Amino acid sequence: MSEMSARALAVFQRTYSRPLPDGGAETFEQAIRRVKGHQLWLWERAQGTQLTDDQYTELDRLEQLMLAREVLPTGRTMWLGGTEIARTRELSQFACASLAVRTVYDVVDVTWLLLNGCGIGGKPWSGVLNGFARPIRDVQVIRSTRTLADGPSGEDHNTETWDPATRTWTIRIGDSGEAWAKAVGKLVAGKHPAEILILDFSPVRAEGSRLSRYGWRSAGDTVISAEMVKIAAMFSRRAGQLLSKLDVCDLINHLGVIQTGRRGAEILVIDEGDDEIDGFIRFKEGAYADPARHHRQYSNNTMMFWERPTRARLEEIFAMIVAGGGSEPGFANAAQARLRAPWFMAPNPCFEVLNADKGFCNLFETDVSKFTYLGDLCEALRLAARANYRQTLVNLDDGILQRSWHENNEYLRLCGVSITGVVGRPDLTAHDLKTMRDAAVQGAWSMADEVGAPRPKNVTCVKPSGTMGKVMDAPGEGNHKPLGRYIFNSIVYDRTDPLVAALRDAGYDVRPHPTAETQVLVKFPVEAKGVDFCGGDLNLEPATAQLDRYKLLMDWWCDQNVSQTIYYDPTEVPAIIDWLLANWDSYVGVSFAFRTDPTKTATDFGAAYLPQAVVTHEEFEEYVAQLRPLAADVQLGSAVPVDELEDDCETGVCPVR
Repeated sequence: MSEMSARALAVFQRTYSRPLPDGGAETFEQAIRRVKGHQLWLWERAQGTQLTDDQYTELDRLEQLMLAREVLPTGRTMWLGGTEIARTRELSQFACASLAVRTVYDVVDVTWLLLNGCGIGGKPWSGVLNGFARPIRDVQVIRSTRTLADGPSGEDHNTETWDPATRTWTIRIGDSGEAWAKAVGKLVAGKHPAEILILDFSPVRAEGSRLSRYGWRSAGDTVISAEMVKIAAMFSRRAGQLLSKLDVCDLINHLGVIQTGRRGAEILVIDEGDDEIDGFIRFKEGAYADPARHHRQYSNNTMMFWERPTRARLEEIFAMIVAGGGSEPGFANAAQARLRAPWFMAPNPCFEVLNADKGFCNLFETDVSKFTYLGDLCEALRLAARANYRQTLVNLDDGILQRSWHENNEYLRLCGVSITGVVGRPDLTAHDLKTMRDAAVQGAWSMADEVGAPRPKNVTCVKPSGTMGKVMDAPGEGNHKPLGRYIFNSIVYDRTDPLVAALRDAGYDVRPHPTAETQVLVKFPVEAKGVDFCGGDLNLEPATAQLDRYKLLMDWWCDQNVSQTIYYDPTEVPAIIDWLLANWDSYVGVSFAFRTDPTKTATDFGAAYLPQAVVTHEEFEEYVAQLRPLAADVQLGSAVPVDELEDDCETGVCPVR
């Protein structure tokens, strides 16, 4: 096992270390052993027999690569792999999914996926979903009065009643994810000519209750009760009418707010030329200031181009992007996506996977900066791809999702073998990248052939790798350069976490969080070794240089897409447009964001603190010199870890700006 930096250990503990029955939490080695056990279970179930000696040897080699943090699975498997829920609710192994939202069944799927912590890529459809039979003026809510002492209610199903005499429609919402998803379906499908709607949340457990299988904390009925009222109001406004695509966008966003066990994540796409495109690209205007539109913050709205845009159209789009803060609306080359993936309907929220309607995002990654010999790197990619393929060997027919999800996975077997630390290997040539891709594809295909299942239709991509890149101690996350060579990274922790005390004892700067009383900020020094900063220590890389690196990977490594944020100054927009027009056939989609001046401080930005602050070499060395090694017997905390999505999307095509 390679030695983990204090930051890597701290991020692992916060995000992926599961509480142990006897107290404390897993070590990194224990978590990897759990992931290895999950791979063993998938493999033996698929082939129907125990592994051979050679197959066990392969798993041992994969374990060594993971312990060295050269190869790691998706964060969802790092957190849940090998647990009971991974075997009984197998969609739990996927962090993101995509679908067209046409029907009530699709709405139930969206809700169910979000409740299981799965980000959504959605294409709204108009023509099936419609409003109530008549406006319902009186919507009554019965809130839960359960306390933490009551525990789970045991009433995990819904009850729906209709009283034609009083025209009262009642939905009593059960205390389970299944019940919540179906309750939303009942509300959306309801066509009673009601005058009174009662939403009864009495069975719902108290806020703060531990969700036993996932380990998250329940939000109680606080959020879902408010959002279902808002959905009902929208369906009253559209009584007797079809929902527009923008109405469906609102509906999906409301559902994103309901999921509070982890950060909600959504990307919504509509085709350029659609009748509703103008409203769509302005959909989030006022969302941050207007409480009535607050839910619209939860998605990244992206235009899908099926033909090459004109310069005038790109100039118009960038004028809106710059005026709106530098990031939205997003735009993508749907025609190129369809060429790479003929089944393409919508992307996952970070846009590295080109999904079918009802398809999942399935990832595994390799830190290329840890390899000096191309042959070793290719072997690691081959083993990562075989492991990634085994993650497709799941049963998604869970009684809630439409069966199309399972059938699509059985056909496509999409893999997402990703690479990170790319900026630490500027020596990799186009031929090297092609050789690496061939190794990954051969690995995934060989695994498919071995278990007698269809070969994966696509294999390679690049994910943003925010959290996992930190756990790996990669010099850059995904295909991104860090802000500078020397950084102080402030990470949020619960102030009672035992690791915080150990870090304080080792000399790390631990400060109260400026806006959260129960949390602290721990300052970690991070040096970006092996990264070219054009002769200096600050990241001032031009936007077109970032796009050139994106194109190199798209042309020679990537089957699907490179999830990358292009940081730019508004003065660079003409050059960006020139690049896009010249390289449109290599482009699927990136995110744009204003370049942060790495020389400015939190005070300069009017912020309470900066998660990542660039410092001088002298400041860096002075801080490092007074740090001491962490105690060998340091105990990890037992607090519920945070989910990986927020950090993993922080530098990619992020669904939440």
